[in-house]
Amino acid sequence: MKKNSKKLFFFVMLLIITLLNTSLYAFNDPEQNKADYRKMAIENPSSSAAPILAFEGLDISDHYLDSLLASIVNDETGDFNLAQVIRILYFTDKYDEKILPVLSELNYWLTKGEDLYCYWSENHMILWMSAAYLMKQREGWQMDTALEQRLSHYLKLKIEYGFYEFFSSVYFTYSLAGLLNLADFAKDEQIRYEAEKAAKILMKNILLLTNDKGAYFPSAGRNYVSKYTSAYNHNHTTIIELVTGLAEPDTRAGYIGGFISTSSIDLADVANSWRNTLNTTLNFGHSQSDKLKVHAGFDRLDRTIFQWSSGGYFHPDTAADTSYTVNYYDLGKNKHLAIFGSATGFPDNWLDNLAKIGATFGRSSDISHATIDIFKNKGIVLTSLHNYYGGYFGWQQWPWAATIDDIAVWTQSGQVKENWRDRGGINANSHLPYIDQVDNVALILYWPNAEIRIADTFNQLDTSVALYWPADRFDDSFEYGKWIIGRKNDSYVAVYRDGTGVKNGHYYSEANRGRQAWAVVVGNVDMHHSFDNFVNVIKTSNYRINYSWDWSKWTMVYDVKLTVDGISISKRWW
Repeated sequence: MKKNSKKLFFFVMLLIITLLNTSLYAFNDPEQNKADYRKMAIENPSSSAAPILAFEGLDISDHYLDSLLASIVNDETGDFNLAQVIRILYFTDKYDEKILPVLSELNYWLTKGEDLYCYWSENHMILWMSAAYLMKQREGWQMDTALEQRLSHYLKLKIEYGFYEFFSSVYFTYSLAGLLNLADFAKDEQIRYEAEKAAKILMKNILLLTNDKGAYFPSAGRNYVSKYTSAYNHNHTTIIELVTGLAEPDTRAGYIGGFISTSSIDLADVANSWRNTLNTTLNFGHSQSDKLKVHAGFDRLDRTIFQWSSGGYFHPDTAADTSYTVNYYDLGKNKHLAIFGSATGFPDNWLDNLAKIGATFGRSSDISHATIDIFKNKGIVLTSLHNYYGGYFGWQQWPWAATIDDIAVWTQSGQVKENWRDRGGINANSHLPYIDQVDNVALILYWPNAEIRIADTFNQLDTSVALYWPADRFDDSFEYGKWIIGRKNDSYVAVYRDGTGVKNGHYYSEANRGRQAWAVVVGNVDMHHSFDNFVNVIKTSNYRINYSWDWSKWTMVYDVKLTVDGISISKRWW
């Protein structure tokens, strides 16, 4: 074959591979998706459709406007609806007389004695700052003098380090709302450019973990059970629907749909970022110990707000700043921060030492840095947080999740309840696992720190681990020894537990000795040719678990090795 012919051959092969990976999923034009969504929302009006009605020049009922404005004034999450009202104002001046008097009375940044609103988590920060910036731009209202500095820093943080509330299907919709308002309406070219760039980063992150059915069940920095128990009609899937058309179409306008469907930014490159297969590791964020460098140029109060947005509350590197800021702003009555009120007034070095003593409970609220392993092949997705505070108290983190078509499977530590939504939302896990994922296999080990085991002894915490496994939604579901194996269409999953108990209707390990070994394997017809072959792979797996004294380390060592599907993963933990 001639040299040029070889080049042409390889080019054609590369093109074919690319087409197989993407063009089999010929996405609808996002602009057409937006138009279709607006049409649906107009035919099924709601308060969430109010920005769409304003965009289309249609009347918004007093009922919808009054509902939005009442929420802004009375609800701790009033800034969610504030973003909607800001959008209405920028589409029409028809409702200025009703809206502006309400918005003029708001504090757009934290003031002393605040006991209702939250200004400091990542999504709330951008909602309040974008609202302040756009109302100053539109009406000339005086805002906090540091507004532009904070806003610019926030946008640069997201572009450089990524989002702290990483892969959060609860909170990224609200962060996206604030960013889209800036991208669409800011007159400053740099602010508009950076807001659009950050918004696209966020949406591409969503598509990164979305399977070919439009389902999105990620391991995440902050999330809730409700986002995993069904695949669609969850608001966040509206993003997937509008960008790619993969998710089931909404039949009623959702919150974020009112922003995306009326946005002027071009989403074609976001849609083109989706891939049908993926096997990678992402490392993003920064350490809390880098706070002075990352947040350089801010005083202690503003720096602390940014630290809070990354989960740095009573982390040993941030505890003294938290105490100082809670005391300065008199936030002892704010329900989000009242827990820290008793720690105010102590010298900084005392607080640093107290935080170190309580590190098992305070350090793991940190979401500023993470490593996430991702494996995706058509309908299956396996994601996990690698070496992420194993043994520590869990907050809202989601350590791992497997997606099988439109089903999510995961484990959680804590009291096993019949209804998974009855579990605590703030501490989704009583202790976090150590996870090592290689391709489509993950080893998941639970061994809580001594403080948590002591709390369990006194019935203050429950170290049980249970598996969410909706057997009735699988086409096949059965047990083989300690393995639970399932199939949905051509997607497969198997989960190993080191006990065979069932509690309150859920699989769990009654062999909880303070430490537990779990594992998960995902596959599909492309990888394993048939479900029978996948089952045989699981049946021929090998598991070794030892807990013994190690004289060289002078301590007990937990030694686990899993071999399955041609992959071996081992972990020694002490």
